[in-house]
Amino acid sequence: MIIQSIHRAQQLLSLFSHSRPSLGITEISLLMELPKGTVQGIVRTLVDGGFLQQDRETRKYRLGYKLYELGAVLSETLEINQKAAGPVHRLAERTDMICRVAIWDRNAALVTLNVTPKYADSLAQQIGPRVVAYCSAIGRALLAYLEPTELESYLDQTELIPFTAQTITQRDQLVRELEETRVRGYAVNNQEMAPGRVSLAAPVLQGGGRLAASISLTGSPDRVLGKDMEALAHDLRNTASEVSRYMGYNHGAPEGARAYHLRS
Repeated sequence: MIIQSIHRAQQLLSLFSHSRPSLGITEISLLMELPKGTVQGIVRTLVDGGFLQQDRETRKYRLGYKLYELGAVLSETLEINQKAAGPVHRLAERTDMICRVAIWDRNAALVTLNVTPKYADSLAQQIGPRVVAYCSAIGRALLAYLEPTELESYLDQTELIPFTAQTITQRDQLVRELEETRVRGYAVNNQEMAPGRVSLAAPVLQGGGRLAASISLTGSPDRVLGKDMEALAHDLRNTASEVSRYMGYNHGAPEGARAYHLRS
């Protein structure tokens, strides 16, 4: 049973994003297709709880600090973050590249841990926390190890829209790329999400061989795809294997192709 007031509060909070950090009552009313009076009541309740705050000058509303507080609690208590923090920080230090951990959530890669070196590319820092799966390494490393029926469902529901000229937009080509990911044990994103941004990502498994997360390395094309690529991929997979062991998976890094029969 859906409780309407809670559902509306959830919808309202979900309107805010990087591109839309503040909203007024009229804007919210139009976006939610609700009367201003109804919106004002929901907003007042969320402000009282600290979930929204009002800018004194613009009179518009922004997300409140209570959400940041709850997000910090979730981040710090999430098992994958607790188990991956040490290995991922060491990987970032060794490679001097951005390292991320992501989990599968509602048809996307949700970044839960982000380790950013001092001189990281500002563009790479801006992407996330919810990342499109089909054209990102961190997402493909998750897609490649989903259960076949779940992957099939994702492919059926997802329109492969190009982010750059490099983006794979053909289903059969994406399926082949996922098969290659399973064979080599890591995914590659060569400027498919943003020009000049390349990533490698490997899956993390947990007890029973179930998918837990993925770990990525991000840098420039010459650094990631250059002469050190195999060494970087090896280091990445070793880190993913270490975290997998901490998550209860006792058979090393996932290798070899799994038996998938997908409609391309």
